[in-house]
Amino acid sequence: MLPRRLSAVLMAAIALVVASSANAGGVTTPQEPRSGTWDRVHPYAVGGAQRTCTLTRGATCVGARLAGKVKHHGDLRKANLRRADLRFADLRGANLAGADLRSARLARADLRGANLKGALLHHAPRVRTRKSNGGVRNFPAGANLSGANLQGTTLSNANLRGVNLTHANLQQANLSGADISGGDLRYAAMRSAVLVGATAIATQMDWADLPLADLSRARLVATMTYANLNAANLTDADLSPAEGDPYKYGTDLTGANLNRAVLFQANLTDANLYDADLRLAWLLKANLSGANTLAVIWGNTMCPNGTSTAANPRGIHSVNSC
Repeated sequence: MLPRRLSAVLMAAIALVVASSANAGGVTTPQEPRSGTWDRVHPYAVGGAQRTCTLTRGATCVGARLAGKVKHHGDLRKANLRRADLRFADLRGANLAGADLRSARLARADLRGANLKGALLHHAPRVRTRKSNGGVRNFPAGANLSGANLQGTTLSNANLRGVNLTHANLQQANLSGADISGGDLRYAAMRSAVLVGATAIATQMDWADLPLADLSRARLVATMTYANLNAANLTDADLSPAEGDPYKYGTDLTGANLNRAVLFQANLTDANLYDADLRLAWLLKANLSGANTLAVIWGNTMCPNGTSTAANPRGIHSVNSC
């Protein structure tokens, strides 16, 4: 029988060998750093190899498995985080301008106040999968982008369902074909944003600022109380409510292009439609109580009572109104 001290040493050596074998196979157990500051060095496994990712400006962390291990509020400009697992990451106030976050996993990530100006958040061209239908799934329900700077960012065909974008800066952002259903865009700054063909069902867009935005062919079943759509393009857009009565109370549609737009049963109480183009628009059963319709361009417009205005191919300000 081995002496008690020798047995203890032998057992410790065996445990060390087993742990080393597990790590060689790419199995790692995330440990919270003792300092509580998770913005330094992060070991992670890719393809069985052990690597290190230092989260700094211009860092390369492609495919990094960092779920639950990131807490960074500093400079990550132009960092390559493509395909990185950043679930539960705390990136509040982080500067991610120009960063590559394509196909990154950001479920439950907190990006409040983060700067994502010019960041890459979409799939690479020609990448199409059955799961994402060619779009992105970077921000599943629960992602917090409140106050984030997304100016000029490409989010075309993005899945932004249920995402919190309150007070976010989305000016000049491209959200063509994006799904923002169930999202919160109250007070969002969206001047000149592109939302061609976007879907917004049960979306909160109250007090959102969308002047000069392109919402052509968009589906907008959203609350838009006092939203600013001054000179916005809503050609062929569908603003008809699906269930309930999403209010567009006091919405500013001054000079907006609503050519061929569908506003069936839409509630436009106290909306400002001054100088709006409503030619070929469908307003059947719409509520225009208190709405400002001065200088509206009518033409073959279906009125709330079921009558139609005269044709107006030249787009002149006709006195023949609904």
